[in-house]
Amino acid sequence: MAKSSGNPLITGSGLWQQLPERVLFENLSFGLNAGDRIGLVGHNGCGKSTFLNILAGRGESSEGSISVSRAAVVSCVEQHLPKHLFDLSLAEAVRDALPDDKRDWMDWKVEVILPEMGFEPHQSEVLCKDLSGGQMTRLMLARALMTEPNLLLLDEPSNHLDLPTIMWLESFLKSWKGSFLMISHDATLLDSVTNRTWILQDRKLHAFDLPCTKALEEHEVLTKARIARREAEEKEIKRVEASAKRIAEWGRTFDNEDLSRKAKSMEKMVDRMKDDQTEAVEAYPWNLSIAGETIQADRLVQLKDLDVTPPVADVFLYRIDDIAVRPGDRIAVMGANGTGKSSLLRCCWEKRQSDDGEVRVHPRCRIAFYDQTLQQLPGESNLVEGMVAVGEALGVDLRVPDCEKTIIAAGFKYNQLQQKVSKLSGGERARLLLVSLSQVQANLMMLDEPTNHLDLYGRNELSHQLRSFGGSFLLVSHDRHLVEATCNRFWVVQNGRLQEVNDVDAAYALIAETQVKPIKVAAEQEAPLEVEREEMVEAEASSSEDEQLERLIELEELMEADLARRPNRQSPHLQVKWKGEIAQIHEQLELNG
Repeated sequence: MAKSSGNPLITGSGLWQQLPERVLFENLSFGLNAGDRIGLVGHNGCGKSTFLNILAGRGESSEGSISVSRAAVVSCVEQHLPKHLFDLSLAEAVRDALPDDKRDWMDWKVEVILPEMGFEPHQSEVLCKDLSGGQMTRLMLARALMTEPNLLLLDEPSNHLDLPTIMWLESFLKSWKGSFLMISHDATLLDSVTNRTWILQDRKLHAFDLPCTKALEEHEVLTKARIARREAEEKEIKRVEASAKRIAEWGRTFDNEDLSRKAKSMEKMVDRMKDDQTEAVEAYPWNLSIAGETIQADRLVQLKDLDVTPPVADVFLYRIDDIAVRPGDRIAVMGANGTGKSSLLRCCWEKRQSDDGEVRVHPRCRIAFYDQTLQQLPGESNLVEGMVAVGEALGVDLRVPDCEKTIIAAGFKYNQLQQKVSKLSGGERARLLLVSLSQVQANLMMLDEPTNHLDLYGRNELSHQLRSFGGSFLLVSHDRHLVEATCNRFWVVQNGRLQEVNDVDAAYALIAETQVKPIKVAAEQEAPLEVEREEMVEAEASSSEDEQLERLIELEELMEADLARRPNRQSPHLQVKWKGEIAQIHEQLELNG
């Protein structure tokens, strides 16, 4: 692996992580050095967060060792705000990050760090539960910086952030003087702030002294070379096997010991060739084909005198006087959270068949809608029933055999067809919904944050499919790479109005004017922002509980697997650690009693 010139902060040797059902990674050796600004990428479920937790000392590897330099002051930026902080004030939550014996006499640091994170002094008493997702991210950064680290470990810090906050985070990381390792699926962010990339794939860590996009391109070249090398080796193995079999038959037919010995020697050669064979490349479990149709029409949808309101409250957000969506339009709807982007798509969807004239749809225009909540897929249905239900909601009759073929072609396994939708991960549900919508042959797709649950590879695949999509689409997204790669019109929702700009740079410039805003107390918040903030807090709390339940299941499986081993092969110290963590999760989720 390539190494940077800085002094080592963390080194790892022979790191393995074994789950009951599979190996996450094996024999990883690496060095994280001073000056490294590393992006850690890989598909969902490959073990990135587990790896990060091991580096942070919050988890243990099955084998191998981690060495942390005395010069390293490591701090983690949490992915979700701990629930016990929700009822604390902003200042109290930051103070909570200090060790108990330092909280009283280092209180001054709170007053210093909050302004650096964009908070005003009078906002220090705002409760954490009243913060938006972006404000919580800045709070979690503030907590991490209280110990004055020189190495930050960040686990998907840009998840669910709006574009202004992502741009703020990018600016913060650019100006950060220390080192960091960051898990992210945002290629644009990674390209902007990193100088190295670690790709976790096929249980190995592949290191490049390049930012994300260039690293992925080089890794793809190396991967294709591996595939070609393995195919050539397999071809040669089959040739030698066939020759050995043929010579062995001749030896038996003609009772020739020399030929028989030669055949056995060739069979041993085949065994050695298989042992030395290039390791197979695991296929990424994502395949997607979104088909659409263009219709000959002057316009697909006309929005006229449309009052955009959120679905949960009869509150006016802004009015659209007169704007049209035409064939060939690929429109990005951009702006900060709470401005009414998703509300615009939902208004169009709900009013598409009304007679009030606010949303006029061409009679031959078939519309497909991707809801970021993924509620279009019934949780208690299996995968095939879920796809059929999506089709019915859009007026399309999908046949079960066709759905089965489509789902399997999209990378799902045959034994998953009868699995309940509720048991799928967020990324799998997103993939299933996109695949379901692809069967509609829509003329217009309305996509509300389709990358929220997708990893970097899934985002790239979606970008590729949208570039070749035959119809038009309206896309709400904070993913700059996706917007830049696929869109040709740009609507910005800001300051209570929707305006169209000429290009994406003009959109970014307009959005950049939306500086990180001071936090308002709940009573002063506008109703739609308050509702959105409450929903975000609930969603993040729910997500945290889901992760704890998944961790509980994982711990119980680890315990069961270890106890099933012979006594001399068990790990008592790990069992004690697992039992403690299981008890802690039971207490947090109130499962005791």
